Amino acid sequence: MSEVLFPIMTGDPSEPGVLLQWRAPNGSAVVAYQIIAEVTIDKFDAEVNTPVSGTLNWAVQEGDEVAQGAVIAVIEP
Repeated sequence: MSEVLFPIMTGDPSEPGVLLQWRAPNGSAVVAYQIIAEVTIDKFDAEVNTPVSGTLNWAVQEGDEVAQGAVIAVIEP
């Protein structure tokens, strides 16, 4: 199992961000480095890639406020 984290995007890691959109469905097969989500903090958007190949399992939903560095999904082998 590999965790996918919300990126650290500001100098203040206590500032939360928002998961804007999942680009891969929950339970889908993903490949390493595939873009799976879009996130934002303070009008700064970023894409999140998978670290490994496997099955994507979301830990948060679109529109959820998320702490920087928090787990947003796990990839099961």
